[in-house]
Amino acid sequence: MKFNSVKEYFFRLNNTGYQLMMVPLLVFIFHYASIYAFAAPVWIADAALVNYLLIGVAVVALTTLTLVHFFVRSRAAKILKQTGLGLKLELLGGVLMNRFIALALITLTMPVGLVLTHHLGFTLGFVILLAWYFLNWPTPAQVSHLLKLKGDEKEMVLSKGEAFK
Repeated sequence: MKFNSVKEYFFRLNNTGYQLMMVPLLVFIFHYASIYAFAAPVWIADAALVNYLLIGVAVVALTTLTLVHFFVRSRAAKILKQTGLGLKLELLGGVLMNRFIALALITLTMPVGLVLTHHLGFTLGFVILLAWYFLNWPTPAQVSHLLKLKGDEKEMVLSKGEAFK
C-alpha cells in the first residue's frame, strides 16, 4: 500500500475497510429483507441439520478469527525489525488488508447460512462478527501497539502525522 503521509495511510486503510465491510452488509440486508418481503423457500429445513450447520459455521468462524489474530501478531513481530516508519507502515498495511479480507469473508458466511436455513442464529452470528470487525479496526493506537512504536514514531502515528507540523 503506497502512501505519502501517515494521514493518507489511515485514510486508505479506513476506505478499504469500509468497502470490504459493505459487501457482507449489503448481502445480509438484501437476503434478510427478501426472506420477509417475499416467500423465499427454505433450502435446509431439518432442525438438527440447521443446528449442526450453525455450530459448524460458528466453529469455523472462531477458528479462522483466532488464526488471523495470531497471523497478524506474528507478522507484526517480523515487521518490527524493519527500519523506518514508512516501511513498517507499508508492510503492516498489507497485513491489515489481509485481515480485513478474512474478516469480510467469514462475515459473508452468515448471510449464506441465513438464506439456506432462515434461522435467526445466523443473524446473531452476523451481528457478532460485524462487532468483531469493528473491534479490530486499525486505529492509530492499535497500529502503534502492533509495531511497538516509541518516541517520535509513536507520536507521529498517534497524531496521524500532525505532531511535527
